[in-house]
Amino acid sequence: MNHREIVLYLVNIPFELVLCGLVYGRGLHRRLPFFAAYSTVFLTCTLCFGLIYQRFGYQSFTTYYAGWIISGVNLLGRCLALAEFCRYSLQAYKGIWAISWRILGFLAVLFLANSAVDSWGQPNWIATYVLTIERDVGISSAVLLLVILLISIYYGVQLEPVQKGIAFGLFVLCVVDAVNDTVLRALFTQWILSWSHMRLRAEEVNDWWNTIRTSAFVFSMSIWCFALRKPLPALNQQPELLPANIYAEVSPAVNMRLRAINDRLLELLKP
Repeated sequence: MNHREIVLYLVNIPFELVLCGLVYGRGLHRRLPFFAAYSTVFLTCTLCFGLIYQRFGYQSFTTYYAGWIISGVNLLGRCLALAEFCRYSLQAYKGIWAISWRILGFLAVLFLANSAVDSWGQPNWIATYVLTIERDVGISSAVLLLVILLISIYYGVQLEPVQKGIAFGLFVLCVVDAVNDTVLRALFTQWILSWSHMRLRAEEVNDWWNTIRTSAFVFSMSIWCFALRKPLPALNQQPELLPANIYAEVSPAVNMRLRAINDRLLELLKP
């Protein structure tokens, strides 16, 4: 870990503390508990890695394996936070969410299987496995967030400022990780295995990408903190209702349309 990474590490901790304080202070943990857990786990992992680095040094095997395990834990937390964000954004549209969670479940199994196949027989199998699954998750998550944004625009779904901030911050992390993991995976599976003299070059590139990745985390946390700068709007606000006679006139047509849409979704979900 060079001086640049140490500085970014020390800058990262205050942002994580502020983010956790805002998440729990604004009551976001009651709406998005997995996102709150992700921010807490990220802070915990950062502090734990600092202690491990101080105790064992940056070049030790303990630090090496601990770093990849922490990356895996952070990836799991982000996946849960992303799935929760999708559910929270689409929970009012049960048909769309019913299809979405099945697609997410299928993708999760596909990523795990693809990563296991790619890392099979590799000397650095832990690094290869984590990098492969991070790359796949990063690409698919970025596409998924764009799809949710397009759905919200097309169907007029109003996203709260906090939802938009969380989505944009996650999008930045996913894009940076996808590029980062593609480059690092090539280093671990090609250069290091083929030419031992390329190891120093690979470590230099790895240091730069760690710097870029940490900077992306700081940038994303800045977006989340900015989105949480104001109290969250109250839930279950009572809407302004129309006169009863208008509901009596339009409700039969609305109910018929809703039943038609519901029957169509049920047909699509049949095995």
